[in-house]
Amino acid sequence: MPTVRFTGRVLPTALSVSIANRPTFHWKADELGLDMSFQVHIQDGSILIDCEVNTFEGAYLVPLFMRAYDLARAAVDLAAFSSGNGLTAVLDTFTDPTGAMTQLTAQQPSLAALATAVKIGTRDFDKVLQFVLAEPALFMALRDLVEAITSPHRAKVNCARAIRALTRFFDSPLGSREAMWLALRDKLQINKSYVQRITQALRGPTWEDRTVVPASGTNDVLHRTWVVMNRFFEYLKRDGQPLPLSEFPLLT
Repeated sequence: MPTVRFTGRVLPTALSVSIANRPTFHWKADELGLDMSFQVHIQDGSILIDCEVNTFEGAYLVPLFMRAYDLARAAVDLAAFSSGNGLTAVLDTFTDPTGAMTQLTAQQPSLAALATAVKIGTRDFDKVLQFVLAEPALFMALRDLVEAITSPHRAKVNCARAIRALTRFFDSPLGSREAMWLALRDKLQINKSYVQRITQALRGPTWEDRTVVPASGTNDVLHRTWVVMNRFFEYLKRDGQPLPLSEFPLLT
């Protein structure tokens, strides 16, 4: 059977983490006709995950990475719990059955064009950074968005959680959650249906137990969330004044 390999590191490297166990994991992606059998080796801070597959093509890299990363992170998280150390798992190289190597990077270049409110090296970046540092809820919401890029199978829940966190900045005398959602939409010029496409992952048990949600439609949710967050940053830059429709047409 074809074999692929992921390699990476356990951070911080100074702890030189080793796990004597060699966890194994089997996963079947019926929609792809793909069977995966993983085995993880962690020695002196280096991660090596071998995976036997029944078939391979380039399009399978993402689902393979998702499962390999989950396995590496689960093993490292359990080791962190056991040792009382703060540990992070990173996978950075993929080797396909032919021996060809690919450097792994979590990227969504199309999102950069949507982040017009914040550009690295500008005064706007410094101004928005001060808001982020001053507001723990905003700090965490931004972290959720970044994790939506690195963990695509949890992206929808992360995006929904990030946008939900923004409502606290639109508190109203009525104090109801719906009033805060209404204020957010009115001041950022966003139609209710546009936001609901993002927040639908908040409904039902998915929001409570953080389970994986289907990946279909993830890119649309990511793009919508980036647009909403970008408008929120514009709102902060303008000292909390409603965004003018002349510059920010209603999102529907």
